[in-house]
Amino acid sequence: METNDHEEQPFVFQTKEGLTVNLIKKPGYHQFLAALTARFGSLTTAMTVNGEQQVAIPAGTAHFLEHKIFDKKDGDALIRFTELGADANAFTGPNQTTYYFTATSQILENLAWLMSFVQDPYFTKEKVVRERGIIEEEIKLYQDDPAWQLYQGIIGLLYPKSALSQDIAGTKDSLQEITPDLLYQIHAGFYQPQNLVLTVVGDFDINELIAFIKEQQEQISSQTETVLVAKEDLAKQVTFAAQKEQGLSLEKGAYGLRLPSRLEDISGIERVKEILLGELALDLVFGDQTGWFQDAYEKGIFGDDFDYEYSNFGPYQYLTFFADGENQDQVQEYLLKRLAEAPASLAESQTDFTRLQKALAGQTLASQNRPDRLGLDEDLALYGVSLFDKMNIITRFCLDDVVQCGKRLFEGGRLTRLVLEK
Repeated sequence: METNDHEEQPFVFQTKEGLTVNLIKKPGYHQFLAALTARFGSLTTAMTVNGEQQVAIPAGTAHFLEHKIFDKKDGDALIRFTELGADANAFTGPNQTTYYFTATSQILENLAWLMSFVQDPYFTKEKVVRERGIIEEEIKLYQDDPAWQLYQGIIGLLYPKSALSQDIAGTKDSLQEITPDLLYQIHAGFYQPQNLVLTVVGDFDINELIAFIKEQQEQISSQTETVLVAKEDLAKQVTFAAQKEQGLSLEKGAYGLRLPSRLEDISGIERVKEILLGELALDLVFGDQTGWFQDAYEKGIFGDDFDYEYSNFGPYQYLTFFADGENQDQVQEYLLKRLAEAPASLAESQTDFTRLQKALAGQTLASQNRPDRLGLDEDLALYGVSLFDKMNIITRFCLDDVVQCGKRLFEGGRLTRLVLEK
């Protein structure tokens, strides 16, 4: 197989075991990054194995498993990376768990260790019990963090009793339900090659690396169980306003808008397009370049802390806004008014759209020079959509695309408020 060594688009292939591999060649780069992602995150709460056995997955399991994957019979897997001159880490998200390393030398040795330790689990009762205590202490550390309280609080109002409203690390009670047998079951179901994505970024010979990865994967024993994950049935929102005493020097407010779950079954690239359009729409309506924001800023309604976000994954689509200050009633009033006028405002924003589109394209282009942004791109691991693809998507948008997206984001729904009080 011959490939173009000078092509910076991801070269994608699958091993015969089903492992998807993205190779992103960056000529002249001295640092390498490799990331192995399992499509399994905090939102998966149950699975059916081989069409028969139903297994409940307690809150915090994905995060717990991430920790325990590093724990081997001979010690911590991180020690081996250190010996090989690499920095390694991992993180858990709603739909994925990613293990990665960066290094400037001994690349193949580090890559072989990454592929091996993630796919070869070792769990014991004693180590699981010890990990429960470690994570319980971790949870306590940020329980009083206002930013954490604000975000988890608004999500709890928008999506009551949902997987998203649960702490990604779980609770003291849910951690008690995690056992070695459960971890082995979940690893067998979600860490099999067909559910893994390996991404390597750096300056390498692509053909040699393809051969090496295929050889390494062939030596790793793999699972073949069939796992089905049921769609989450979201409960209706029942509470739209709440406040909590937090002992703060300055009140903090979070506002949310739950959107209809109409995008759950769309393709990966269509979801990425919707997210990019949503980000543009939010910037055009609420960005600091708008007259609306400048007016509110001059009046002291918003400060530099004002922030907003569009989130879209699985059945969850929602907007969030955050603002500090003692004038939360005014903040809510301004947000409601702006949401009402947003569709009309978008239709008249051609000049700002052109400028922001160029800025977003420029940011995406700049990200292509960062191995971490290339290798840890969630959209590449989950949907097969790279930064290169996103660059092309962004440049093809027109204002009407954003206007239509704005109608989906801003028309309908009821604004929810959570205030952390002094």
